[in-house]
Amino acid sequence: MILLLLSDLRHHAGSWAWTAVVAVVAASAVAGQFRVAHGAFAAAEAAGDPTMIDGAESVSGIIIIGVVFAAVAVLSSTSNLAVSQRERDHGLWKALGMSPSMVRLVIQGQLLALGTLASLAAVPLSLPISRFMMHRLISDGAALPGAVPQWKPADLIWTAIISAGTLVMGGRGAAKRASRTPEALLLRGSGGQRAHWSAGRVLKGLLRLLWAAAAAAGWAAEFLVIRNGTNGEDIFMAVFGGALSGLILVCILCSWLSPVLERLLSALIPSPGVAWHVAGRTCALETRRSAATVLPFVVTIGLVAIAFGPASVSPDVSADAFSSVFGLPFLVSWTGGVAVIAMSAGRRRRDAALLRAAGAMERDVLVIEVLEGFLHAAAATILGLLVTVGTAVLLSEALHRSLVGILADFPWTTLGLVCAATLATTCLAVVVSARAGALAGEQALRQVLRARD
Repeated sequence: MILLLLSDLRHHAGSWAWTAVVAVVAASAVAGQFRVAHGAFAAAEAAGDPTMIDGAESVSGIIIIGVVFAAVAVLSSTSNLAVSQRERDHGLWKALGMSPSMVRLVIQGQLLALGTLASLAAVPLSLPISRFMMHRLISDGAALPGAVPQWKPADLIWTAIISAGTLVMGGRGAAKRASRTPEALLLRGSGGQRAHWSAGRVLKGLLRLLWAAAAAAGWAAEFLVIRNGTNGEDIFMAVFGGALSGLILVCILCSWLSPVLERLLSALIPSPGVAWHVAGRTCALETRRSAATVLPFVVTIGLVAIAFGPASVSPDVSADAFSSVFGLPFLVSWTGGVAVIAMSAGRRRRDAALLRAAGAMERDVLVIEVLEGFLHAAAATILGLLVTVGTAVLLSEALHRSLVGILADFPWTTLGLVCAATLATTCLAVVVSARAGALAGEQALRQVLRARD
């Protein structure tokens, strides 16, 4: 099994490339933040001031929670999409006699190996990252002068657990689906499109609702802490915890909400041509791809609201310090968004070739691709604004100000720039991925349509 696992990884390195990129970036960010947290805490302990030690613990906790959350959200969706896109290979394995349990073990073993290799690569890559972030924290006053990043051997274990564990858990559902789906459906490329309901699917939906209820309860609990609290530091941590709970709630429901939003947008916005209709149908049919594309940008917009919202309404909070703390989560989530779009390049090339075969002009194909990117960006923006409103409600209670006043003071310029960057990134990435390898344009149409991902 191990030989098959490694051989398949080697021969299909191209299909795993973007998953590996996201895993390495996420693992490097996690390992780098561990170095920064150890260094900041050691400098505070050396100073001997209990207040500084408590502050270092709070900053270190926020740093690690932020980057781990971004890594988990991005890695889980990326690994699930990567496994789902290789269902034809999994169908071939089953057709050649591999048992369903062996198929699942090989898939999860591949994800485990990929996450472990990413954590090993993160050890040297995390050093320049941690030095840069420590310099930013010191200059912004979030860490004591003289603090230097520190590495502990246990960090490698925790980095491997986070990166490899998240990849395995993220791809677990797709691996189970590949092991249970008949090989005929897998070979046809429709293994994830079965519409019938099963006990497992219902249980999975109930479990998702349970996690969503837990996140909503966390937001409500932090709201009560803010309402009844008197300690300024406790209120600040409650605002952060509640805002993060709101972001987690939206991320948990993203795979359900984003397809619904994209369908509503495509139905509500009138358009005289067929390009808008085709773009909307593409998003509706590729729900798994749409949700995986939207999620990283939801994380980015939500983190911007959490990072810059308190700084815009309270003079006691520094925007520069928050941007330093959440810099790496931004990098991880943005990389994940671009990677998810790039992973679907093969299918988008075939979609474009099919449209050309149906008589569409090149201009029409380009418009359809841009509109698909617009729908993804619009869904991410709407979900990100939900996180923004949830954060504003907590700040309104903490500062005893009206919600309208808090929202008026929010950093809408920064949020607008991030949303515009999301729109530009999704549209450009969709267009480029559909034209990746301009050599595809020189191939015969039947070659493009029969090409593999």
